[in-house]
Amino acid sequence: MQRRVLADCARLGRARVLRTMSSAQYAMPDCHLIFRTDICPHSGPTATGFDWRPRVLRGAWLVCSHRGPKLDTDSSDGPFFAPAKAMSSGRARARRLVALASKQFGVVNREDLAITEVSWKWLRGRLATGEWKRVHRGVFRLGCNQPTLDEREMAALVAAGEGAVLSHKSAARRLGLDVPRDESVHITIHASRKAKVRSAKVWRSRNIGSRDIGNRGLLRLTNLPRTLIDLAAILDDGELRAAFDSALRQNTANAAWISRVLNRHGPGRRGVGRLRALVDEYRRGDEVPDSALESLGLELAKATGCEPQLHLNVLDEARHVAEVDLAWPELKLCVQFDGWKTHGTRAAFLRDRLQDRALVKLGWTVLRYPWDDVVQEPDAVVEDLVRSFQARDRERLGRKASSNRAARSVGSPRPVEAHPPAPREPR
Repeated sequence: MQRRVLADCARLGRARVLRTMSSAQYAMPDCHLIFRTDICPHSGPTATGFDWRPRVLRGAWLVCSHRGPKLDTDSSDGPFFAPAKAMSSGRARARRLVALASKQFGVVNREDLAITEVSWKWLRGRLATGEWKRVHRGVFRLGCNQPTLDEREMAALVAAGEGAVLSHKSAARRLGLDVPRDESVHITIHASRKAKVRSAKVWRSRNIGSRDIGNRGLLRLTNLPRTLIDLAAILDDGELRAAFDSALRQNTANAAWISRVLNRHGPGRRGVGRLRALVDEYRRGDEVPDSALESLGLELAKATGCEPQLHLNVLDEARHVAEVDLAWPELKLCVQFDGWKTHGTRAAFLRDRLQDRALVKLGWTVLRYPWDDVVQEPDAVVEDLVRSFQARDRERLGRKASSNRAARSVGSPRPVEAHPPAPREPR
């Protein structure tokens, strides 16, 4: 049959094999079609058969091959498929490990390797190429870029072991509390355990339980009252007030929650007295500052020795002039704290200047402090506040003394001149 096909090609001189033609038409199961070529006989029959050369042309190319043993591809058993089968199984295990790491901010440990059946030899090769990074002892991270804060916190929790939770500043950031900007990682473990985690502050506590722990996404951390109790031991007065006020801005019911936890955990802990004073101050009906900047400024203003009023509305008869952040109405001294979020636009700039001019016309002294001054130079702010407070107090005392002298001069009778007694006549 093959000779017949080649003879037909030789007789036609240049036989084009149709694209629709298949080897089944000629009953040749060992013939295959390769498109974009033609079969072009070069010469006639010879002693060994047809002498023909394929020439690359457009069309299909019919290629004939000898019969051979047929390979059974329906079954993957046997030594022939063993390497491919091992490679496929290794890729499946690696995919399971990557899928597990994606649920943990790209962080895994040795136990995760055992769960996904990934060998240490495979991971060591990936560590050498930089696809994976060693973060802590027995803890690894997927990726060669710089770790994010989420990845660092997750790696610290995994390295610290069972029962570790984020606490202090790390938990405060997750809970949305206003704390100083800090990229450090803080975790707490039970006092019965010991853990040393590189680049992380590890705290040990005897009374941390399930009632003090919550979750934020994939991370376990201390709840809001326990976090504030922990912060009271490491923050100063202004920073603690800012964190406490931000908790009340989220929900005013947090004050009662904090008070209950203080009664359970408070005695004997450092800084708890300051936190309890803030709770009592709020329960007396004092207003809560609108921002962390106001909280810090309110704490600094106490250096004057006189408690200022918060959010005072200044009126000119029946007309509202301005709402000031802190004020001493008897001295006509007020303080405005300018955060970039509220006072950073052109409209806010013009509105602030208009209010300042209106306050000055009414005899007020206006002091303005931005965030950088309050946070980075608190001593200079306190000195300026005290100086202004004392100056206005002296002016008030001077006006009061002059008014008293004027009142005495108008209301008191003119003094009568005293005459010396007449000498007695001698007897």
